[in-house]
Amino acid sequence: MPQAVLPEVLNTSFEAAKVVFPIPFVREKLEIVNQYIHSEELGVLIGLTHDLQGRLIIEGRAPVFQALGVAMYGMELADAMLESFVGEIGNMVAGNMSTRLAENGIHVEISPPTVIVGPTKLTGFVTAAKVPLHLENIGVIHVILILDESE
Repeated sequence: MPQAVLPEVLNTSFEAAKVVFPIPFVREKLEIVNQYIHSEELGVLIGLTHDLQGRLIIEGRAPVFQALGVAMYGMELADAMLESFVGEIGNMVAGNMSTRLAENGIHVEISPPTVIVGPTKLTGFVTAAKVPLHLENIGVIHVILILDESE
């Protein structure tokens, strides 16, 4: 993982989340994951290309995303609407992160969101940084950043 940019990219993703999420959250301790990532119920994966190669994943339990939907839109989302909402959360956070990184001279393009539904094991990476975010009165989601080694 390109260690030099990891803190900047992670901090930028948290700043982006502060803009997207209308409720306060507390970042927990970063965990380095070397084997696989287990997504419990629901998540979104956004590919990162150009100056950075990797993936941004936001994952958690469905009730947490449902409560976040209520906080953001005042209505409870379920089924296909909830899945679409989770994809859009990823799009908003990654898009805002990309804009902020560009302001610091790092050009990052993002892929369309890939929504992850059901228990999933994600492999195919060397190292990932995983940070739980405790959303006030809602629950925990995880922001996971995988940056591929540059050649």
